[in-house]
Amino acid sequence: MTSHDAIGEKQSPDPPRPPAGRAAAFLGRPGVFAPAAGAATALLMAARIFLPGPVGMADNGDGPRRMCALETVARVDPGSSPWWSHVNFGYDHAQPGSCDPLATYRSSGNLLLWLARSLGHWLGLPGELDLRALAVLFCLLAGLAVGVFAGALRGGLPARTLVCLAVFAVVGDSIFAGYAASPYSETAGLLGILAAVAGASHLGGSGRARLGGLLVFTAGAVLAVASKTQSVTMALPFVVLLLLSRVPLGRATGALAGRVLPFCAAAVIAVTGVVTLQWQTEPFKVINPTEVVFVGLLGSSPDPAASAVELGLPADFAQYAGRSWWTPDPPQNDPRWPQVRDRMTYGTIAGFLLTHPGIAADIALGAVEDFDAARPTYLGSYPVDAGEPPGAQESRLAVFGALLRLLGGGPLLLIVLGLGTGAAWRLSALRQHPRRRALVSALLCLAGVTAAQFLTAAYGEAIEGVKHQVFAIYAAGLALVVAAAAALCAPRPEAPGEGALPPPRQERARVPEPVG
Repeated sequence: MTSHDAIGEKQSPDPPRPPAGRAAAFLGRPGVFAPAAGAATALLMAARIFLPGPVGMADNGDGPRRMCALETVARVDPGSSPWWSHVNFGYDHAQPGSCDPLATYRSSGNLLLWLARSLGHWLGLPGELDLRALAVLFCLLAGLAVGVFAGALRGGLPARTLVCLAVFAVVGDSIFAGYAASPYSETAGLLGILAAVAGASHLGGSGRARLGGLLVFTAGAVLAVASKTQSVTMALPFVVLLLLSRVPLGRATGALAGRVLPFCAAAVIAVTGVVTLQWQTEPFKVINPTEVVFVGLLGSSPDPAASAVELGLPADFAQYAGRSWWTPDPPQNDPRWPQVRDRMTYGTIAGFLLTHPGIAADIALGAVEDFDAARPTYLGSYPVDAGEPPGAQESRLAVFGALLRLLGGGPLLLIVLGLGTGAAWRLSALRQHPRRRALVSALLCLAGVTAAQFLTAAYGEAIEGVKHQVFAIYAAGLALVVAAAAALCAPRPEAPGEGALPPPRQERARVPEPVG
């Protein structure tokens, strides 16, 4: 006889899940959710850029220097204009000698152009290069980066989905999306920052995940830092993040061994910054500081003549206060220019700002206004055949832009810098919670990028300040998303086994049946 009392209490089977529940459980698996999020992002981004018609960003005159890297020249559509008003997607092979090698802009973005040229030929687009192919490439790479980021998220499916949608809302906002089909190197910088964030989010997972995250982070950081001279200052927060990270070196998991690979990656990023500075074309090594001296310093000075003397210039050079290199009667046309040209250095500028904090503060306040404006108003978004007025700008997706206008540039900057300060304070308390620590480190890095790029745009070149704030604004938007991810999509600090392999599955204890 079998004793009923001797048998362990039978567990009632779990009720079967409805089909919707099974689908949600399947989609919620990290190995399924990540590629699904990446594919959805790529498709949404493509729809955002190409429907109902393609949009991009008109050339402000910088395009030829960059496009000469591929020996191509813009094909101006009938009824269009080469600058400012309309986007011209097509580029044809340049005539021999029309591209000056000394003025050609070298950038990591040239790699994207080469890939886009091959992709455009495969898609059957006309000409040597078509910026619509560059936009397709942007969509694919952005989707890939979001997929990598999604793979690091944990928690409920709704929370992870909302975080990924928030990433799309930032990347696809009208402030940034136009760069996808444009002749600007900002395209590479935006993709690089996104990829770096995606890689950084994995620096708290398993050993294999950390190694993969380090590779993605390094590739993204190199792409961003080498995108243009302005972006070199991003190297500092990227390197700081790596110095806070540990990645196992093979079977060696000790504290010292875990620092080797991040240190090597930091060295690669630092060297990239040095090389990018050397890449700057010779004329702009003088043009950019000249803009700061005359537009920034003298243009903000209450006594331009006295400030000119302090800068080592003749007092009557105050007549050029507020004049750009590109305006009529610029300072470099003055007959005495050869005698003062050597004063056009960032060392001269830094020394002046240190002794004139009031002027430095005025420039910073002007940069806050540029940050608040977010998007230059003088660059059109449409090709001429779209039928839009010259200079018209699209606003298909402006969720983050609306938030920026609601908060204001200054308050948003303070919020992001406050989040970065809080992240720095929390890091030491999260040593035993590596997944959350990785997201908090990424938040700190983005706050650093925001600050570094804000200051670089403010004091590095005094014209087109709104356009030059794009990286700072972009990093600020992503910082808000990563802060939400750290709060909603990382294991709770009290969760056991975080960052390690899950414990073996426990089977219910069974009491053997006595044999009667």
